[in-house]
Amino acid sequence: MAVASTPKTQQPTSFLRKFGKVVFWFLAICVVFEIGLRPFGFGKYVVYRPDERMLWLPMPGTHKLTEMNHQAETISPQGFRYREVLALQHPGVYRVFAFGDSTTMGWGVDDDSNYSSQLEKLLNAKGCPGLKFQVISAGVNAYPNALVEERAMKVIEDGYQPDAEIVSYSANTGFEGIPDLQGKERETFLKKVELKSIARRSALYNFLIEDLLRGVAYYRFREVLMLGTWDSARSSPDLPAEHFLARLGKAKQIADAHHSQMIFLLVGSKGEPGPAHPYQAAMVEYARANNVPLVDIIRLMRDQNLNDMFLDHVHPTPAGHTLIAEELFNTVQGTESYQNACRMASTGTAVTSLTTKAATNQP
Repeated sequence: MAVASTPKTQQPTSFLRKFGKVVFWFLAICVVFEIGLRPFGFGKYVVYRPDERMLWLPMPGTHKLTEMNHQAETISPQGFRYREVLALQHPGVYRVFAFGDSTTMGWGVDDDSNYSSQLEKLLNAKGCPGLKFQVISAGVNAYPNALVEERAMKVIEDGYQPDAEIVSYSANTGFEGIPDLQGKERETFLKKVELKSIARRSALYNFLIEDLLRGVAYYRFREVLMLGTWDSARSSPDLPAEHFLARLGKAKQIADAHHSQMIFLLVGSKGEPGPAHPYQAAMVEYARANNVPLVDIIRLMRDQNLNDMFLDHVHPTPAGHTLIAEELFNTVQGTESYQNACRMASTGTAVTSLTTKAATNQP
């Protein structure tokens, strides 16, 4: 006698089918938004690659846009915010490098409006005749002071031979310990940088995390990447000022050895009354003790309409960058390095950078 078979339940199959449909439509919607957002500039932000020494560096690109305002942002093949490819030897050219964080990189302003670009224009228009000036922005978004100074040293080691270098104070003081990561911790951090570089290529990620939810989600994701925690309160200075000064002193020593004039740039947040942070105060005191020219933008901002000077709580507008460039212009002109280069140009002597002379043991 035939035994009646037990009907198989259709519940698991039905669930999987419904789940598959949900996943399909979710992915389809994501693809539609990914494509639809690109004409509005999303998906064109600068991407940062992991680097064993510098931890993260901007990848080259000529059609990139800033996160805020979607302004043109060019990253040279050498990783600087500069349109030209730099030759190592630069006779007849007085070369200035600017080191810092997102303010130096020019967050929210175009290639012609950041203070490095404006300073270059001022020097070439009003500087000494017979001498060409280059001012290269080597600022990198989110760099703490430790990496600002590390990049200043690396630029000299790589042979770019700056005649002068502007070292800006960075407000990312909570990240000062990151460059000290070693072994597996450093490897893990670099893997996180790589993962974020993949995410940052997405227009949908740019729109949701770095634009729409920037104040809510972006900075918390950054804390996870940098510090391994969602708690943004940990982003506070936890290293003594001596740690900051040690790296600053090392960068100054290398600059002096290569006859590169160092200039400090002290920047602050919107409405900041003065150099209140221990690192800011340490920079001011170090400049005074070691005869380093210092441009105090915090002081200059006090007499300005701050809404005209700042895009947000910390990043300058084009007008704010103009103020910085004008003050730097006056400071650069007053340095012995600049005046020596001008004297050589005025006498018709072939101007060779002082750093080139140091490297080749010329008198």
